[in-house]
Amino acid sequence: MQHKPNVQAETRDLPPENGWARAEHTGQARTTCPCGLDTGLIPTAQACDTARSHAQQ
Repeated sequence: MQHKPNVQAETRDLPPENGWARAEHTGQARTTCPCGLDTGLIPTAQACDTARSHAQQ
């Protein structure tokens, strides 16, 4: 099976400033793959490492 992991960073909305929408990264991300892998929210660096190692399987 060819794995295609995806890392999606979590963001949090902040109150608008001068009419502009704002958001910030929470430092967490989720790694998913069509094969069924879903790490849930984990630290972003760990999610990236998981995606790299999973793609090499």
